Amino acid sequence: MKKIIPYSAVTYTLDYSKNILELHEMIIEDEKYILGLDIKQEDEKDCLINKYIHFRNKHLYYDLILRHEFGKSLLGNWSSKIYEDLYDKGWVMYRQDYSLTPTVHNDIEHAYIDFFHIHFDTYFPTHISLDSKIANNNYQQCRIAYFNQAYYICAQGLFPVIEYLHKVVGKFDGSSIFKIKENFDKTKDQVESITQPFKTNIDFYVKLIDNVNFLIKCHIFSKSIENDDEPIIINRNRLSHGIFTREISKKDCLQLFSIVMVLKGLNDIIEADNRRKLIVKELKHIELSLQKFQKEKKGD
Repeated sequence: MKKIIPYSAVTYTLDYSKNILELHEMIIEDEKYILGLDIKQEDEKDCLINKYIHFRNKHLYYDLILRHEFGKSLLGNWSSKIYEDLYDKGWVMYRQDYSLTPTVHNDIEHAYIDFFHIHFDTYFPTHISLDSKIANNNYQQCRIAYFNQAYYICAQGLFPVIEYLHKVVGKFDGSSIFKIKENFDKTKDQVESITQPFKTNIDFYVKLIDNVNFLIKCHIFSKSIENDDEPIIINRNRLSHGIFTREISKKDCLQLFSIVMVLKGLNDIIEADNRRKLIVKELKHIELSLQKFQKEKKGD
């Protein structure tokens, strides 16, 4: 029988991406092996030990994902005056592992627009693996629209993607009519429930969801009529009813893409934490089976 080996992680400061990739490949191979085992023809104890080590590796995998993401949160500097000003203008940044200063332009916002446009594929990748085919297709079409400078179409398509991800983060169960403004507390509860690795403070992520919810409530999904002043931040109501008096810009779309990635990133963290908790239960179950096996062997 093949012996599954515990993964020994070599840490790379706060960047665990190499560990995560190595461990993911290892888990896939071991999973195939375990599923193909005929327990009746194999030693029961060896099977349980292999299964136990496999789940320990899976637990480590999700733990490393959390450590990787929380490590990045240490680089987040949302309390600085620059970032507060950007939030006021409609920006949210999930990964602040970059530092920008005004160069060609006189203000930091233009530097961010240029940066995200140049590195679009890095921060808004082609595939973000949403469970909904409709949301996935919408996101793909929005990327195509953006590259074709069809910013109005791009923005219109991103609103339902944001609503979908807000449902996912808030664990909306479909038992009532979804209203995004009634989902704020649920999303915050989910973020606050995340188990924190290595004593990292979760305030960064709570602040992120607060900023997203504020933008949705007071700007992007707020009620706005024709006689209201033209908002600086994009507004779904004005866009859908054709009462915007300005052109939809590259900046509007990049801000919406940023919200999509914040919600997607937060959901990935929540899911990793939930799966890690389920694995802990499975490990306890296997431990009990091993203990029972040992007692029966002694009884013989």
